[in-house]
Amino acid sequence: MIAHLSGTVRRAAPDYVVLDVGGVGYMVSVAAGTRQTVPSPGGALELHIHTHVREDQLALYGFSSAEELELFEMLIGVDGVGPKVGLNILSAASIEVLKRAITAEDPTPIRRASGVGQRTAAKVIIELKPKLDAEEALSVLPRAVAAAGNGAVPKAVEAALRNLGFSPQEARIGLEAVDWKSSPPTQEALASALKALGKK
Repeated sequence: MIAHLSGTVRRAAPDYVVLDVGGVGYMVSVAAGTRQTVPSPGGALELHIHTHVREDQLALYGFSSAEELELFEMLIGVDGVGPKVGLNILSAASIEVLKRAITAEDPTPIRRASGVGQRTAAKVIIELKPKLDAEEALSVLPRAVAAAGNGAVPKAVEAALRNLGFSPQEARIGLEAVDWKSSPPTQEALASALKALGKK
């Protein structure tokens, strides 16, 4: 499994590059955002790689950032979204715009992508919104609090739940669902609380 390539650009098309790594040329499909970072032939390039393996094909998809790769892998995890459509979605708008659209349940930027209809855009929002919400909740937790002792963890989890829009009563329900006897770290406790609230 190829996860990273670093080499020299030999050829660059609108949707792919050929990267020479140690004398071997790898054809790597790229989204529009990554394509803009590709230098002219002869220039050096590093890409984060997703290796897609099927019975009759092995394809490489390259990204200029780990964040773009992560969103791509989330997208292709959605039923009906293959690598080609995933790249089209990433080409339709910036990562920031796409993430905001998903969390705001706005399908407009997603539907701009070629091959994406109303149903597929809805699936993307339904399946990725909870993941991005949890990601955002963790990102707003101060590192000092996340690394603090277990006594600070419940407060941090409650704050994260409130930031996600849960009411005080819902936050208490989420906190009660956590197995505090196991002294879970903040991320694990928040995941347990979100899982409990998602079942309601």
